[in-house]
Amino acid sequence: MGARINFVFDDGTDSLVNLYSHWGEDSWQDDLAGAIFHAQIRRGDYSYFTRMVISHLIKDDLMRETGFGIFAINRSEIGNNFDKTVVLDLVNNIVTDCDTQETIPFYGEVMA
Repeated sequence: MGARINFVFDDGTDSLVNLYSHWGEDSWQDDLAGAIFHAQIRRGDYSYFTRMVISHLIKDDLMRETGFGIFAINRSEIGNNFDKTVVLDLVNNIVTDCDTQETIPFYGEVMA
């Protein structure tokens, strides 16, 4: 059935970017740490940072028909599904696991 996860990019506005991964739940911490490290040069530039993180996460499946989806959601829709969801708070540089409510700083533990 897959190992589904949603990566929500929160730039402080009401319209958020959501990256859906069909197979990414099992390795999301390592994958996200690598993606944040890759994008850190654009820290504070939300649109470029988001694009660089997404590009890094999908790099091995870029031309495949399935595996990932990108769509916009409202703030009220965060976590309103059955899949694992993590929120990247781009303003405060924190990742929140919506299942556990654990928060991890971008440039601290997540990159260790």
